[in-house]
Amino acid sequence: MATEPFEALVVGARCAGSGAAIALARAGRRVLAIDRATFPSDTLSTHANFPSAVVEMRRLGVLDRVLALNPPRCCFGMVEAQGVRCRERFSPYKGIDYGLSVPRPEFDLALVETAREAGAEVRERTTLLDVHFADGRVSGARLRERDGREYDVSCRLIVGADGRRSTVAKKVGADVPYRGSRNGRGAAFWYLDDPLVGTDWQRTLIQYRMRETHALIFPCPGDQLLLLYMGPAADIARFRSDPDGMWEQMLAENPPVAERVAGHAHRSKVRSTAETTAFFRHSSGSGWALTGDAGHFKDPIIGQGMRDAMRFGRLLGEAAAPVLEDPATLDAALREVERRRDFECLPTYHWGNRESRVMPPSAIVHEALRWMNAEPRSELLRLFDRTGHPQAVLSPWRGARWATRALLRPGADRKAILAEALEEVRIDTDLYRERLLARLGGQPRITRPSADERTDYSWPARAVSRTEGILDEQPAEVAPVG
Repeated sequence: MATEPFEALVVGARCAGSGAAIALARAGRRVLAIDRATFPSDTLSTHANFPSAVVEMRRLGVLDRVLALNPPRCCFGMVEAQGVRCRERFSPYKGIDYGLSVPRPEFDLALVETAREAGAEVRERTTLLDVHFADGRVSGARLRERDGREYDVSCRLIVGADGRRSTVAKKVGADVPYRGSRNGRGAAFWYLDDPLVGTDWQRTLIQYRMRETHALIFPCPGDQLLLLYMGPAADIARFRSDPDGMWEQMLAENPPVAERVAGHAHRSKVRSTAETTAFFRHSSGSGWALTGDAGHFKDPIIGQGMRDAMRFGRLLGEAAAPVLEDPATLDAALREVERRRDFECLPTYHWGNRESRVMPPSAIVHEALRWMNAEPRSELLRLFDRTGHPQAVLSPWRGARWATRALLRPGADRKAILAEALEEVRIDTDLYRERLLARLGGQPRITRPSADERTDYSWPARAVSRTEGILDEQPAEVAPVG
């Protein structure tokens, strides 16, 4: 069989892959995107999209399709920690003042349809078998259809958007991360009917913090909502062995959650993962690039994965499209996108690592929420929406203010507060040093571990079964939920 000629091959067609394929196709390039799944199909996800992520949907041209699903436009965000609440309205970002939460079968189908409309060829049920090289550069790939048929394609560029267990990363020798952090939380979620349809609660993205567990509640289309628990990773085995018992336990331990979902009529099967190791991989080389979860992964508790996957998939496609015929210029463009990704995403990576620490909400967290709730600038939501840098919103100077207020509260555990404050100062100092080195060094890959990282992770991450699932761009086939 003759080799099929393409200019670019994109492996994985969800957020990052479709983003890259759309950008390449709109530039007039002949691009093939493949995915092992069929669409619509499910993948584990936090679902969260804050206004800056909605802007990315608009840039890709997928927003109209997403809005046609009639998702609640969530104009409010809220964090509550054991009774201390901060609820704010999103400030407009490039004209968008709402967040969206859409299950992945519908969301990813909208992306794939948009990629096809842009001119990309998308082949479902298609697997990457091998990557071909010529004179040290990627020259093509070997693919297999679901029916067993194998064939070769040629390309000037291969984009790995195939998730944390990226086959592309393995084939180009970039599988092992150069830095990472073992995160302490697992994830388990249900869909359920929303008992508060038509109220402001249906327009509010919520994070409740009770004891050692974060509970996220995101309204979805069809008058449903997503209830996601992120507690100790060791609890995930109990969510699988006794989901009904864990449902009742979580409601008993989280009274605000029980109040929010009281009266719901239906609950789906639980979905879960205990493996959320965060990492960065080498993500560009001679005719190849990694994007989305294939290139780097942050703890999902901060809800930034979909936004960054769409954004950097698109930026990769836009940068590569004009220079595909010039190998040296193409490689430089791919490297520049990787450097930009690192510079933008390292702060949120560190933020996610800190949020992954399994600990009850502290007195300092309570003071931070009180202060943010009294501020008119929506400081909390600037953090989630990426319009505020984590090291600015959660700066050491503000931390000192919050710690001081906590120390002055009657009955304060001053020893614990001081110990936490010192630990935060240690982490902040290290992160400022890292950012300074990145600026002075032209943003090279930084491999030195930072104080927020827990480097006792293992790689490759343990295998998971079909029923277990994984937070990935392109998982093994999994059954739909809801």
